[in-house]
Amino acid sequence: MPTLISLNEVPQKLLDPAKWMEIRAFASNDLIALTYLNALYPDQDNPTDFFWGRDGSFEDALRCYEGGRKLVSQCRQLLIEGTLIAIGTKPDGTRETIRPIDWANLWPMFATNRATGASQFYDDIEVFESAALETADEKMLRDCMSWLRLQSSTTLRQKKLELLHQAKRELGENLTHSAFNAAYKAVCGRSRGRPRK
Repeated sequence: MPTLISLNEVPQKLLDPAKWMEIRAFASNDLIALTYLNALYPDQDNPTDFFWGRDGSFEDALRCYEGGRKLVSQCRQLLIEGTLIAIGTKPDGTRETIRPIDWANLWPMFATNRATGASQFYDDIEVFESAALETADEKMLRDCMSWLRLQSSTTLRQKKLELLHQAKRELGENLTHSAFNAAYKAVCGRSRGRPRK
């Protein structure tokens, strides 16, 4: 079983550490820093409202706000991609895994350990990295798909066998034909031959 962490631990443990430390520097404790991640746009005339009465300029408030948005976006992206998996409690009390597609309409509320959206709400969110569940074959397939997506269209027009040899040079000789074929089909839309122009 993978290690579960509370949603309010995700910024410190799984997101951009430099961005988190920048935001944390504006707060007296972690909980206040977590509230900054979901704070409203700062008021230019009253920047101390953003910092809950603490001193700070509008520029500081804006930098903190923008950094918080970047962390929220990073978290949502990881949840949508399935790199992070979240489990939450629905309003009726049932506990379930939140589907990656649902994160397109959900916002992580780090300070309260909730996710909210227009028609969905989850409480007591716990998160884990999907890599903890990933087998070696699944990792190889994912890595190969990522490698293929980074290749130029010119490179992808090469013979499939040449692409396989390049992928093995980049990803290692343990890349199997079956993993490469599956990745090739997923990325290029064809199982054999060169991709369509």
